[in-house]
Amino acid sequence: MTMFIQHSKAMMIILIISLLFSCNNNSKVKIFVSWPVGEGLPHYQWEKGDLKPTGIEPAFIERVLEEAGLEYEYITDLALQKGGDPRMYSITTGRADICIRGMTINENRKRFVLFTNPYYVDGLSALVRKSDSLKTQEDLVGKNVYALEFTTAYPWAISNMPNSTVMTYSEFDTAFVKPESLLLKNEIDAYIMDKSFLNYIEQFNPSLEVMERKFTVESIGIAVSKNRPELVEKLNTAMEKLKESGEFNKLLKGLLWF
Repeated sequence: MTMFIQHSKAMMIILIISLLFSCNNNSKVKIFVSWPVGEGLPHYQWEKGDLKPTGIEPAFIERVLEEAGLEYEYITDLALQKGGDPRMYSITTGRADICIRGMTINENRKRFVLFTNPYYVDGLSALVRKSDSLKTQEDLVGKNVYALEFTTAYPWAISNMPNSTVMTYSEFDTAFVKPESLLLKNEIDAYIMDKSFLNYIEQFNPSLEVMERKFTVESIGIAVSKNRPELVEKLNTAMEKLKESGEFNKLLKGLLWF
């Protein structure tokens, strides 16, 4: 009888430890940034074989979560959704709790996810060939312009550039085509995207340039699942603490000059 009681106690202890470990593991904040394909942008880079992404936004969210006292893990097994926004998909399907990847805060997205306060402000612009001398939105009338379908650039271009031909990746052989390569091959005349992205691409393509003036001004925030509303306040509080210490601007140095 004594041995049975001792055995039962031991099993109970093991069960409790297992439950505690399981709860702790499940409490980790699940982050979606991108797939490990190596985007080559300052915001995030994730080469195949790497355990996690690097870059400005991963470093930023990791520090914010650390300040908030939250553990985290990256989501890597999300199925590729052609034609949809993988960032929104990751959250609305419950695969991720948060997403940080240059997400513009707008009313349409607020129908499906929550947002933190903005962590930087960006805006749409155009990457063009220097030789074409295209300087303003009006110069793009009658031109072929490219925008990614699941970004804010595509609907903006459709609505605001009726006299231009708006193209996206579905009109080319592969979804992973680099828009700058289409510019270099004269298949498009302009690439519409966040100015922070375009400025970075410009550095490595001396024959291309970014239009100086932004078409829009957009606040960028961390998207949060509606199933985890408590995270919004925790992330906002952590970001405010980092602002007070001066660390906030240092973490985002590569983005804030846009």
